[in-house]
Amino acid sequence: MNKISVLFLLFTIVPAFLLAQEPDTLYGDLGEVVVTGYEGNRSVMESPGAIANIDPERITGFDEGSLLYGLNTVPGVRIEQRAPGSYRVAIRGSSLRSPFGVRNVKIYWNDIPFTEPSGSTPLNLLDVINMQEVEVIKGPAGSIYGAGNGGALLLESRQSENNEIGVGSLFGSYGLQRYTAYAQSQFQNGNFRFNYANQQSDGYRDQSFFSRQTAELSGRFQLNDRQIIKTSFLYSDLNYGIPGPLTEEQFAQDPTQARQGNPFALGSVQANASIDQQAFLAGISHDAQISENISNLTTLYGTFSAFENPFNLDYKKDSRKSGGGRTRFYFDTDIGEVRTRFTVGGELQSANYAARNFENDSSEVGALNFDDEIKIQSSLIFVNTEIDLPNDFYVTAGLSYNRLEYSLNRLVTNLSGDNTGLAEKTFDPEIIPRVGLLKKFSPALSLHGSVSFGFSPPTIEEFRTNEGSIALDLEAEQGVNYEVGARGTLIGPRITYDITTFFFKLDETIVQQPSDRNSTVIFENTGSTDQYGLEAAINWAIIRNMGAFLEEMDWSISYTFHDFEFKDYQKEGDDFSGNKLTGVAPHILVSTLNTKTATGIYSSLSYNFTDEIPLNDANTVNSEAYHLVQLKAGLKRQVKEGVSVDVFAGIDNLLNEKYSLGNDLNAFSGRYYQPAAPRNWFGGVKLNVEL
Repeated sequence: MNKISVLFLLFTIVPAFLLAQEPDTLYGDLGEVVVTGYEGNRSVMESPGAIANIDPERITGFDEGSLLYGLNTVPGVRIEQRAPGSYRVAIRGSSLRSPFGVRNVKIYWNDIPFTEPSGSTPLNLLDVINMQEVEVIKGPAGSIYGAGNGGALLLESRQSENNEIGVGSLFGSYGLQRYTAYAQSQFQNGNFRFNYANQQSDGYRDQSFFSRQTAELSGRFQLNDRQIIKTSFLYSDLNYGIPGPLTEEQFAQDPTQARQGNPFALGSVQANASIDQQAFLAGISHDAQISENISNLTTLYGTFSAFENPFNLDYKKDSRKSGGGRTRFYFDTDIGEVRTRFTVGGELQSANYAARNFENDSSEVGALNFDDEIKIQSSLIFVNTEIDLPNDFYVTAGLSYNRLEYSLNRLVTNLSGDNTGLAEKTFDPEIIPRVGLLKKFSPALSLHGSVSFGFSPPTIEEFRTNEGSIALDLEAEQGVNYEVGARGTLIGPRITYDITTFFFKLDETIVQQPSDRNSTVIFENTGSTDQYGLEAAINWAIIRNMGAFLEEMDWSISYTFHDFEFKDYQKEGDDFSGNKLTGVAPHILVSTLNTKTATGIYSSLSYNFTDEIPLNDANTVNSEAYHLVQLKAGLKRQVKEGVSVDVFAGIDNLLNEKYSLGNDLNAFSGRYYQPAAPRNWFGGVKLNVEL
């Protein structure tokens, strides 16, 4: 803990001493940000926890065709894209379990649980146009959001206060084409919003094509002065290629190639390794002010999805149905001079999958391997208290009760040694507490600390793997997190900072390993890990001069230090105790310089340093560190009243780095690397009309 302690003293105690001399009238932009957090709807300066808000300008700050840019500006968060559309999100190193997809992070979209009941999240079904704001909760949030040791992402759709329409187009390297359209209509008691995006590309590598269309319709209706109804409908049609990982030698020789075939598996091109998924989601929320002090917010939803995945080793076809709801009752009261909010609620999700696994006959459906009927049910009940104590102390305390059940009925099997029949797994109920305390010394400084417990059960993809095994002995990860932090301003509102240090103790760590049956992966519990970290974000408004040519200049930097190690980890005679946690970069630095001029010219220059990453549990193979530079410039002008045009262009990977933005961990035959594109460009135009 010594490394963390020194940095904590440097970044929190010293600023605290300096800021103690500032007057109470010192306000900064940081204090004006209101976050949902733990259902408190408080200023971030009064929220005890590691919470970050990503505004619309950061979400679309560089490449609107990808979610990477905005999320990767948050310290402690790393989003990878091993192929266009193949996302992997890690909050505080939580991607260890993810050979594909998003796990160990709970995601909500417009208050709707977007994470499936099994714990996986199809984040790639969403386009950037479906997001206006992202709130990031780092560390276990199970006391109110359930499973997920990494944290939670709260996503909100794009909205406007005006009647407007808009269109946009974007073109770039490797056949990139993107078209967008939106419209919003305001009426007396509400509004309708429609967002549409169509994006496709050939990709840098063989078998890295991408095609997605999303259509979203949302509405808001004020029934009376006490009730609001919100609706959200989303249709997504996604098809993208999976080029597959390469060995170090293949990466050096020709990074554009896809995974090659061998006597045991097809090559990615021959297999047409890809994901083809169509999904429809419908959700409705009812917000009611029951009395002066009591309110309720209830959300119900349902999803339907067809999923097809030809792969190098097999061919999966699933039909998925899921649904559920989340409800919260809020009770606001004053106990003497103490403002208090009590929140009591629950969440229920259930799913039914018809999941079939076939042989891949040169990209066609072959002989049936096994046919499963899967039922999943997850539920949680939670209570949370927000207390505003005298002398600017703020307390958050919460507790949740969680259950998860898997039922897998194998109807047919043609695998050697396998049997049909019912396999059930009911995980032990989890009681998850959290308590946080914050002291606000002035509008310019607050210090916070918290202790939170978390858990993360295996997803259905880990419980039932591609090679047909059912891991009935796989248990949920258990963890406890301790953190302290400081946030505030310096030099008036010019500089804001948010710094957190933490220690996370994780038991029953789930890791992936190559299967003995073929080169797919299986999962197992390995013991424990110790995870120390420091995360710092600093933003500096260097120039604010509306009368000059250069009106605005902003500089931001985020730094992540993660010192994660395995403890008590033995496997097949090897002792990995003391090794660095697989898939986690010790140091990540992201810095961005943004400018705006009176003529409408703007620019953004971004730099990302990512340290070398251990690629296997033995720490014998590491990815190389890389330096990624991105540049975007544009001109945004109002051509006449109510009509604005934005013309822009950008260059990605300006330094032409050869790197892997996403790696396969503990990979079979040394296939660790998923090469990212070299220097490439894009350009486009957007038109907005206010009606």
